[in-house]
Amino acid sequence: MIFASMLLPGAMMVCQAATLSFPEVPAAKEQAAKEGKPCLVVWYGSDWQPDVAAFCKAWESIAKEHKDSFVFGQFNDKTGLKTDVRKKVLPIEHYNIPAVVLLAPDGTFMAEYDGAQVRRNQQKLMPKLLKLAQKAPEFAKLAESARQTTGEAAATAAGKALELLPAQFAVRCGSLTSIIRKEDPDDKTGYKALFAMEHMAMYREINGLLNGGKDGKLRGKERKFDEAEAYVRKVLKGKLMGEKKYRHRRQQWLAGLAYVLKERIVSTSQPENRDTTPIVNTYRELIKLDPDSQYGKGAKRMMHYWSKDSVTVIKNNFYYSGDQTLGFEKDWRVDVTKSIDGPGTYTFSLIPVDNGGMVTRNYRLLVNGKEVAKADAPADKNTKSVQFEVPSIPKGAKVEVQLTARCNDGWFGCSGHIEMKKN
Repeated sequence: MIFASMLLPGAMMVCQAATLSFPEVPAAKEQAAKEGKPCLVVWYGSDWQPDVAAFCKAWESIAKEHKDSFVFGQFNDKTGLKTDVRKKVLPIEHYNIPAVVLLAPDGTFMAEYDGAQVRRNQQKLMPKLLKLAQKAPEFAKLAESARQTTGEAAATAAGKALELLPAQFAVRCGSLTSIIRKEDPDDKTGYKALFAMEHMAMYREINGLLNGGKDGKLRGKERKFDEAEAYVRKVLKGKLMGEKKYRHRRQQWLAGLAYVLKERIVSTSQPENRDTTPIVNTYRELIKLDPDSQYGKGAKRMMHYWSKDSVTVIKNNFYYSGDQTLGFEKDWRVDVTKSIDGPGTYTFSLIPVDNGGMVTRNYRLLVNGKEVAKADAPADKNTKSVQFEVPSIPKGAKVEVQLTARCNDGWFGCSGHIEMKKN
């Protein structure tokens, strides 16, 4: 207790010293509007922020250097729990402290940068902010026009303002995207699909066209697949949607198209008669735009799921429903290298969980991808356990069992353990 009381005054002094001299957000926004400058709000965590003294010192230095370009302000909500206060003070939907938020002279959100670039790479960040700041007067003028007009004119002005921003910030400018949704509900301008329909809003719109219920569940026999597909394809043909800087928005809508195609195929055909080529091709186009984005990564998984030609690779001793497309056959490759202990007779078994609603057949043994043996089992039967005569395996070779599987039941119907044991 004595030691802690000795440290406390020093700790208090560190906390008090590690602050910014910038005005709070309301005063900073008022000053920005008066001077006609963009406002740059530094949002940090006060005393708990790592290296807070260096952080504050760096931004104080930047403020002196760029005082002619920005009005600097600070927001010091440490917990981030006062959501209503945060939205009222800073017009953004989410956060990742520390961050800097760029506001137009009229207070409209333009951009937010966070993470290491705010904490450690401030000088590298400033050229981006200065470039955006040059667009602030035009952006603010268009934003004001959007607020003062109605209908398509308002949506067009809001959309043109958002075109001035990087795509990742445009979709987060709630004050303008809300104008587009309200004033152009039929999306005659094309800006609603581009900026004002985030992931879930897009699917709600598509479900509505497919006769989906209010709870989001699709129901009814008269499903409007043609209408939904035509709507999504029209969006994808939009001039702006084809621009490189909006490729991630295009990826989102391609995922929406794949969704419509999947609903049509599942609802109108039996598994053995399904032509999944259109779905796979749509995912392939999506991946090509940016394979490393979240949509690109997701599309790779889905393309594997819907492609009848893909092979599922299982590297451990357990399989589950995510390994298999419900309703049609695929090949599996199971790595059994660690189970091989010299030549001999081995039993390979699938031990299903629950009811085991999966049909398996056509078992083969592969060494470095080359078939060396087939299982002694009828090719047309639902075989869960087979025997292999395993030859001498070269050192370092990869040994796999390949089989053909069809899952007739979801979830627990296609899950279980895998064993390879020497007799």
